[in-house]
Amino acid sequence: MKKNLLTLATLLCSLALAAQTKVVEFPATDALYRLPFEKGTKVVAHSLSAVEAGKGRALNTVDFCAWSLQTKSNSDIFAPRGGVVEEATEGTLLILHEDGLYTQLSRLESVCVAAGDRVEKGTLVGKASQFDEQSPREVVMATFYVSPNPNHGGEALNSNYETLMHYFNPIVATRSKCKTQFTDGGSYTVKTRTWCWPWE
Repeated sequence: MKKNLLTLATLLCSLALAAQTKVVEFPATDALYRLPFEKGTKVVAHSLSAVEAGKGRALNTVDFCAWSLQTKSNSDIFAPRGGVVEEATEGTLLILHEDGLYTQLSRLESVCVAAGDRVEKGTLVGKASQFDEQSPREVVMATFYVSPNPNHGGEALNSNYETLMHYFNPIVATRSKCKTQFTDGGSYTVKTRTWCWPWE
């Protein structure tokens, strides 16, 4: 009996998460994020190709843009934006935001939230991985949205996919600037401001 109830609860949770998935055509891609490390942490950003980010076989991705964020000073990872956790495994965290955008954090050493949890911007969600004591700690951050595929049923490369995942470069609050996009090899200092007048 308990096993059946547990199975039913798991199924209902899965259905609830599936219902939350949003397919949007024109998302608010100027939404403001914070860097996922502790305040004062110096981070270096490196752009990754789809193959480097482990998405080499995902043909339903366009305009791919993921970032390796590396630091030597700490390992705690915080939510870049508020939302609902859709996936939480040992090494990956997927957050769905209210506007239909997603943030995926991967190459994590551990995750301390579970699927279905609601997190706010700045919530502790896990720890970054580190290969050894000499190497920097690292987390891969990808922000994207899911949109209808205009070529569905056609002859385009992605015609087998009803939807496409569009990746973009997030705008973050860092240093003394309110609107800063990542640049390859760029060095940033984490700030924890949750507002940025007049944009948010």
